[in-house]
Amino acid sequence: MAYDITSREIPDQPIVSIRERIDQAELPIFFGRVFGELYGQLGRLGIAPDGEPFVIYHAFGPGGVDAEVCVPIATVAVPSDRIDSRVVPGATVVETLHVGPYDELGEAYSALMGWIGQHHFETAGPVRERYLNEPGPDVPPAAYRTIVQMPVVQAAVAAR
Repeated sequence: MAYDITSREIPDQPIVSIRERIDQAELPIFFGRVFGELYGQLGRLGIAPDGEPFVIYHAFGPGGVDAEVCVPIATVAVPSDRIDSRVVPGATVVETLHVGPYDELGEAYSALMGWIGQHHFETAGPVRERYLNEPGPDVPPAAYRTIVQMPVVQAAVAAR
C-alpha cells in the first residue's frame, strides 16, 4: 500500500483512559473490553466523546505491551477506579492513514519511520493509533481505517 504521509500540529486533548501492560496477543480482547468500559463510564457521567478513540503505545517489549486506551472528551473528567482522566499534550506528529487489517499496520509504521529519517526528524514520544471505524460484523478487516501518528522533533544536525 502507498502511504500519504503528512506532518501537523495536534492540540492538547483531554481524555478518559485505561492503561495496562498486557501480552500482545491479548490486545484485541483488551481493546474490546476497555473501550466498552470507557464508553459506559462516559454514558453514566453524561459526557459525550469528542473525537475518534485512540491507543497510545507507551512501550513494546518482552514483558508485553504498555497500552493506554483513550477516548477524547471536551474537558477533563473526574477519574474513577481504573479510569483516568488527563490531558494528552499537543505535539508535532507525522501521520498516515492505513486502510486494511490491523495485522498489516506494520507497513504504515515502516513507511512513517522511513519518512522521519529522510526528512531529518526524530521520534519524540509514544506512537498513537486513531481508529476511524470500529470492527464489527458490518465492517470487514479490509475496510478498517486507522491513522498512525508518531510525535516528532527536528533532528539535531552535527556542526561541520
